[in-house]
Amino acid sequence: MNIKKIKFALTYNMALLAICVVLYLTFTLINPAFVSARYIMETIKMVIEIGIMVLPLTLLIVMGSIDFSMASVLVLSVAVGGIAAPIYGEAAGVLITFIVGITCGAFNGTLVARLKLPPLVTTLATMYLFRGITLVITLANPAVGTNVTATRAAIFVGASTIAGIPTQFWLFVLMAVVFHLLLSKTTYGRTLYAIGLNEDATRFCGINTRRIKHLTFILAGFTFAIAGMVFMGRFSTIQFNSADPYTMQVITAAVLGGCDMRGGRGNIIGAILGVSIIGILKAGMNVILLPQTQQRVILGVVLLFSLVVFDQIGRLSIKIKKPAIKRA
Repeated sequence: MNIKKIKFALTYNMALLAICVVLYLTFTLINPAFVSARYIMETIKMVIEIGIMVLPLTLLIVMGSIDFSMASVLVLSVAVGGIAAPIYGEAAGVLITFIVGITCGAFNGTLVARLKLPPLVTTLATMYLFRGITLVITLANPAVGTNVTATRAAIFVGASTIAGIPTQFWLFVLMAVVFHLLLSKTTYGRTLYAIGLNEDATRFCGINTRRIKHLTFILAGFTFAIAGMVFMGRFSTIQFNSADPYTMQVITAAVLGGCDMRGGRGNIIGAILGVSIIGILKAGMNVILLPQTQQRVILGVVLLFSLVVFDQIGRLSIKIKKPAIKRA
């Protein structure tokens, strides 16, 4: 008689999905309006920029890095593009938006990957730098003031619908699939994990880790510019500090989704589930008319509790032994 082992792993992502279901059912029982199409759409809109920004941040954290300047890159890119659009045309404004985002990412990458500066302190510095540049260029333009008006392209991705579903959601789904495949199915993705686990060993294997890190920051800057287009289209205007609250929310979603800040651990599906939890919490607290001041306290407590409890659940593995008789 041979013993055949059947393993069942209660994965971290399964635990996160369970949280989503429990939260959704709880708010539905409190107020059935939570399941209406209106609130579902509002939930999507509420966290879509966070969802887009968490995709490249997951890649950065997996390779052992971080970017605190993401919200400032978001605002700077669309502010410059929004100012340029009335002068040079809509297409040029969109192109300039992406160029600015890529340039900011390349600048961060140069400091972190090429000059080997610590990413946390470095991106905190560039956060204030990019924010200051945004303030200067908006105040220096009398036709703009402190507000930059959204372009038609931004309004399309941020405020229109396709088949009754916000366009930004379709954009996010497409980007999520691309980033998931990039991280889980390509050599580039495996290299990010290797860098996060042991950069020196990865470099000794002949991999140009500096180039990989630099390219990842550039990709992040480009993606933050896309999030900026959605953000600007959704709110019609943007100010130099409009997206400041997003930074910690995006980082929280990534860590809640299973990303290890030390590097080498994390995945896109978990990050998306982390964003979903934040979205359900926000929408649920709005539907039960909870004041904003109390929402922040409850959101922090619930997220902290989830991090502590389900980080342990995600590490568990339940092994079930099933006897199997092998006949001669």
